[in-house]
This record gives sequence, C-alpha cells and structure tokens, in this order.
Amino acid sequence: MRRKTAILDSRRGKIKLVLLIQVLAVIVMAVVSLAQLQRRNREMPDLSVSDWSSDYVVYDVRNGWQIDESKYSGDQPIELIYGPDISLKSGTYRIEVEYFCDHDQECGVYDQEDSFHLKGEEARLSRNSNTLRYDFAVSDKVDHFEFKVIYDGTGYLQVTGISIAPTFFGILKRMCVILTLFLSLDICLLLSDSIKKHRDVLTALAGIALLSSLPLFMDDIVAGDDLWFHLMRIGGIARELRLGHIPVRLSSEWMDGYGYPVSVCYGDLLLYLPALMNLLGFSVTTSYKFYVFLINVGTTAISYYSMKRICRDTRIALIATLAYCTASYRMINIYARAAVGEYSAMMFMPLMAAAVWRIYMDDVRDYRQYRKNALLLAVGMSGLFMTHMLSAEMVAFAMLFVCIALFRKTLRRETVKVYLLAVAGTCALSAYFLVPFLDYAFNVPLHLREDMVNIAVQEYGMTVGEYFTFFRKLTLNHEMLDQTVGRRFLSPGLILMTAFLVAVPLCTKTKDKMLRFLTVAAGLTMCITLNVFPWDYLADHCILFEIMSQVQFPYRYIGIAIIFLCLLLMQLLRGIRMDSGRITRAGWIIAGVAMVMMGYFASEYADNYGFIAPYSYAELDTYHIEKGEYLRNEINDGMLQNLSSDVSAEHMKEAVIVERRGSSMRLHCVASDEEKGLVDAPMFYYKGYHVTDDSGREYAISDGYAKRIEFSLPPGFDGYINIEYREPWYWRVAEAISLVSALGLAAVVFRWKGMEKKQYGQKSLAG
Repeated sequence: MRRKTAILDSRRGKIKLVLLIQVLAVIVMAVVSLAQLQRRNREMPDLSVSDWSSDYVVYDVRNGWQIDESKYSGDQPIELIYGPDISLKSGTYRIEVEYFCDHDQECGVYDQEDSFHLKGEEARLSRNSNTLRYDFAVSDKVDHFEFKVIYDGTGYLQVTGISIAPTFFGILKRMCVILTLFLSLDICLLLSDSIKKHRDVLTALAGIALLSSLPLFMDDIVAGDDLWFHLMRIGGIARELRLGHIPVRLSSEWMDGYGYPVSVCYGDLLLYLPALMNLLGFSVTTSYKFYVFLINVGTTAISYYSMKRICRDTRIALIATLAYCTASYRMINIYARAAVGEYSAMMFMPLMAAAVWRIYMDDVRDYRQYRKNALLLAVGMSGLFMTHMLSAEMVAFAMLFVCIALFRKTLRRETVKVYLLAVAGTCALSAYFLVPFLDYAFNVPLHLREDMVNIAVQEYGMTVGEYFTFFRKLTLNHEMLDQTVGRRFLSPGLILMTAFLVAVPLCTKTKDKMLRFLTVAAGLTMCITLNVFPWDYLADHCILFEIMSQVQFPYRYIGIAIIFLCLLLMQLLRGIRMDSGRITRAGWIIAGVAMVMMGYFASEYADNYGFIAPYSYAELDTYHIEKGEYLRNEINDGMLQNLSSDVSAEHMKEAVIVERRGSSMRLHCVASDEEKGLVDAPMFYYKGYHVTDDSGREYAISDGYAKRIEFSLPPGFDGYINIEYREPWYWRVAEAISLVSALGLAAVVFRWKGMEKKQYGQKSLAG
C-alpha cells in the first residue's frame, strides 16, 4: 500500500513539474510572438492606394483607380492595378480594399518570383459590396510581393483604397498548436496506466486512423463534388459565431448577405469545430483537413467500440474496424465526392448496428442491462440527424427491414419498450435540430431540388461489375459529373466483397442462421443499388419506395451494405475464432490488403487534377448553393444573378441602409406624407425575421421581388427601422431540452461506469 502511495505521489510531482514547464513555455512564446508582431508592424511600409501601378489607367486623387468599357474594350481580363512590390516576412496579413463596381471582378496576391511561400488564392470583388477583407499568409520571406486587381472588361470598376497590415492570427494559431500538444501530453501522463494496458489496441487503432487519412498528408485537397458548398457552410458558421449568433441558424454570408437557412435544414453541429479553427487563424484548407482527420479518428474509435460490443473479440473487432474505415465507398465519399454530411454520418452507423444487434441478441430477462441499448440507439440516431438526414432515412429503412425480418423478437414487450425509449431519447437529444427543421419543412415554402421529387433514380444505379472495380482509375470530370465523378470506386471494397463471395456458398452448407441472414441482407442492400432494380416502377406504385428514392442516387445505399458486410465478415471470423492462429493470420492478410488498396487510392488521389488550397473564406463563392436547396420557392437562377444590395422603395422620400451586421440591418426611412411607403430590403425573407422601429412597434413582412423582405410604413413616417433575425421561443425551448438531455445522458453514463467498477471491485475481492 505504501509503495502504491509513493508511486502516486511521484507521478503527481512529475505532472506538476511538467505543467509548470508548460506554463512557462507558453508565457515565453507569447511574449516573443508579440514582440515579433510589433516589429513587423514597425517595419511595414506606410502604403497608399497611389503606390500601386497600372498599364491602362492613371491614378486620380479624387476618384482613385477607375475604368469602364469606354476605356478598355478588350475581351480578355487585364491586371488593372498591381503592386506595391515590397518584401514581407513570414506571418499572417490582411488586405482591405475599398472599391465600387457594377459587375463582379477579381483580385489576388502574387509573388513575382513564383514562390510557394505565399498562401492565398483569387478573391471576388462583389458588385453588392464596397469593402473586401482578404487574409493571406507568408510561410517564409517574400521579396517581391504584389496584390493585383483584375478587370474582366465588363462594367465599371473603381478602387479607392488599399491597405496591408500584419495580423495576430499567426501567433494565435501557433499558441493553439502548442496548447493542443501540451494538453495531449498531459492526458497521456494522466492515463499512462490505461495506455500501457491497452497499447496494442491503441496502436492498431492509430494505424487504422492514419491509414484512412493518407490523402490528407498532401499539401492541398482535391476540389471534390460538393467541397465548395461545404466550405461555404463552414465559412457561414464562422461568420455567425464571430457575430455572436449561437447557435447558428441563418447564415448571412451566403449570396452577398441575402441569407441562407442551411443550418436549419442541414445538421452542422460538428462543423462548428473547423469554423472555430478558422476563427483562431487556421486556413480554410487546414481547418477542413483537420475536420476530416478527426472524423477518421472518431470513425475508427466508434467502429471499434461498436464492433467489440457485437463480437466480444478484440482481434475480430479490429479487423472489422479496418475493413469499415478503409472501405472504398467511404474513401470516395471523403476524398472525391467531398460528401461531408454522408461521411460524417457514417461515423455513427456502426453505433446503430451495435445497438440493434444487442437488442436482438441480449437476454431480455436482465432488463436493467438490456435497456442500455436504448441509450446506444438514441445516441447513434441523434448523430445521424445532426450530420445527414438522408443517411438517417436510409438507416431507418434498414432497421425496418430488420424489425420485419425478426418480427418475433421485435414484438417482445421488452424490445418494444427499448425502441420506444430510444425514440424518446432521440427526440430529446435532437430537438435542437428537429424542431427548427420541421418548422421550416411545414411552414416555410422552401425550394426542393427538381430531381428530388419523382426522380428517375434508376438511371443512376450501378452495374454488377462496378462492385468489383477495385482498381478503377480515379479521375474528376466536372463536365460529366453524374457519370464520372460520382462513379469512382463505388464499391464496398476488396475486403468486404471477398467476405460476401466467401459467405454465399457457405449459406447452402452452414447451419448458422445469422450468417445466412447477414448474407441475404447484404445481398438485398447491394441489389437495390443496381440499375436493373425497378426503382422507377416501384416509386410510382409504392409510397415506401417513393420515400426511399428521395436519396437521389441509389448507390448511397452502399453505406448500409457496408454495415451488413462488416457484420458478415465478423460472423465469418467468429466461425474460426477457436483457432487463434488462423484469426491472427487472417488479420494480417486483411491488413496487408487494406494497406495496398489505400496506397493505390492515395496514389490515384495524388495524380488527380483539381487540387485547391483556399486560405481565406474571401476566396469562396457565396453563390455556390448546388441546385438551390433550401431557397424560397420561385427563386431561380435569373433572380440570383441579378441580386442587388440596394433598397427598393415606393412612395418613400428616403430609404437608406445605415448599418448592416450579419442578418441584422438598420435603415433610415422617410415615408410620403400622402401614401403608405413600401420598402423592399436586400435580404431573403425567412421565418424568424422581424421588422421594428425604435419604439418597438412591429411591422408585418411580406414577400417582395425575389422573396426579399418587404414591409410598408404609414404616411409621414420618419425614423429608423430595424430588421433582425430572431429564433422563435419554441426553438429555444428545444435547444434547452437537448442540452439538458445531453447533460443527463453524460450523468447516466458516468453513473453506470461507476457501478460497473464497483461491481468489478467486489468480484475481485470475492475472488
């Protein structure tokens, strides 16, 4: 006992010493970094917009640099102004441009020596704004820095101000990295005993996470199908967090400030992490890549936990985790399709599988233990809701299939109670998202994709041969999006397909009912992804298949097939688990196959074209909204192309914007003395907006042109009008319910863990 106490005291002393060293290191680093920032500020030249140069126009003291079609009639973009040809040391900087234009133009940072030390891409000078804040980074000294404004030959462009200044984001980013490393070290020290005890498993899991993350260790990222859309989602969240809007509901960054309720209709809780990283100074590319890495780590951990609960065997669970995390379809979702919602949802699918497996396999007589499966199921389904609704829908159909196939066990009183508890838990945990989502779905006329309603999904189905195209060339061809990008490596992968081919002939010989059930379930799930499956006919004649077809692409059900195939793989390995050597050999063979496949995929990924590395969200297109999901009905492409930042008014003497901050706007309005004034503000009208004057009086909102916010004012009105987006009270109640439920869930888990440790200790003493 004394020896154990001495060991604990020695460990505490070491931890205190390490913490003291870490605190001193952070203080020294902060002081040195601030001194470097001050030196950079002092050394920065005092620049004026007149320090730039132009080969086409002359600088005017009153009007700055200006050009229009009368001064340049060419059909190619030109570098209107360039400069100032200065030296910049490593660090982060911000450029602010003041301008006026009636057509979108471009600008960007450059180095005359074509150095790779400059981090930044082209940014858009929007016609609906007159100020651009553009962040960029210099990784090493650049001797000939230039900032260029590009004129495309259309319309009018005037640049009246340009400033360049160092920022503290580089320091903040460096501090975050150091603190994260220190925190990781502290956790390792505190959990050193557990780490030593489970080091083999932890090493294997780390290897799986790193293997599935190989493409992330390249400099840039491939511009996958949906990447720009999801980067804008992250950028929209970052802007709203900067404005203090928590949680984020309506993102004001989209469409030059017109607003977009993507956060109401698309679960984005996990995207707060990359958004916070960007606020702390990390680039768009780094923030997104780190998010993908964390998803891979989370998928690895959750998959192992889930597989272990299913098979109760560490080695089999590790093999299944490896097969799931490196499945070809999952890799394509992450790196080629950039299907953020779908691959994030795949992190929770194994948890759902474990919950359903244990519901049907556990002894219902021990109900206190049996009911814990409800909690597992609720957490898994809540994870699906907060990442990807279509994945939640597909999982629900898979669960319906299982419930019907195993109806005798489904109808047990204890099983029904567990399912009801899981539904209640899911509703409570997901209320923060489900309540606003359902509110908009039923009360706001949103635009749905035309190909999501009565879609002919069968033409997007796969062929049987595509399931075996393990070494198909990975290429991106955006001109043939549906036929090329979306069809690369659309297969569960070599490991899982081999397991299926092995299991099929065994079904006729084995007495293992579970093996037969999983083989049939996996086979049926793969069948519904094929182009020979009568999707169109069934969708026209059966409401169930009409709902199932809303997933748009049948191959999305491959994600469900992968779950069944992983369970099938484990069932096959369980058949030989009595022979420890055979399982170990099978594990090494599967690991070798996985490494070869991931190496091939990473090579194809590296050889692909379309790499990008955006640094600032100013480089993104705020109009990148795919096919217009979540917009108001009747808003079309023509309207989006002609959106204006101006206020339209009738019977008004004055209606001007005084201040604009995110989704809030303040206007000074003077109405006619004889008639009601009508004001049309440049913001899309969504539920949650309120129009009030300074006295608190509220004015009714109606749909203006392109569904803009329109309201009327009484004759003679002279004052200020405030437009503000506010959540309904019942949304706040739903958020409180989810928060309390999450805290309650954590308390229950800790209590159960404590009880398990206590029972384990009592058994040890009894032994």
